[in-house]
Amino acid sequence: MCRSVVLFQGGLVGRERQAEEVSALEHKLSEANHDLEQSLAANTNLLALIATEAAEKELSQKEAAEARRQLEDERLRAAAEIAKLKELVEERGKQLSASATEMVALQLAKKQVEAELDENYEEVEELLKQCFERAVRQAHVLYGGPPATGEFNLDCEVYQGRLMPSAEVAALTAQETELAGTEKGEAKVRGKEVEAEEGECINIQD
Repeated sequence: MCRSVVLFQGGLVGRERQAEEVSALEHKLSEANHDLEQSLAANTNLLALIATEAAEKELSQKEAAEARRQLEDERLRAAAEIAKLKELVEERGKQLSASATEMVALQLAKKQVEAELDENYEEVEELLKQCFERAVRQAHVLYGGPPATGEFNLDCEVYQGRLMPSAEVAALTAQETELAGTEKGEAKVRGKEVEAEEGECINIQD
């Protein structure tokens, strides 16, 4: 009986220990499950964060690739514009060079023409002088005047029985014309005033 009691007591003690150990193991298991759940949640969040970052990185790469493509297009467009401008500048340079050459040629031609005109003017002036003197000589022969003597000046004109420079004669003639116009205008004004006075007299008589 004593042995049985000892064995029974030993079994109770063993069961209590087992219960305590099982309780401790269950507590540890619960803590482990809680830690595992937290680790899984953290892992899930980390995976979501990694996926988000990957998506953002992919989007950034696409945007960067699009920006590089647009930049390359702009560079090609700018290169084409620069090439066109260079061609235009070269063409304008050729045109300016041709224009400068043509201008030099025109200036030379102008000088030649002016020289020819001066020479022709001198020849024409001399011819006019000879024709004038011939006409004077013939007038003396035809109309029985004294022989033509002295130097004749083509730049002079007869004005009121005297020889005067043509420019002075033109100025005097212009003054006379202006004076005549002024006198004519004053005469018209006086005539209108007289008509107005006569009209007033007629109105008074009526």
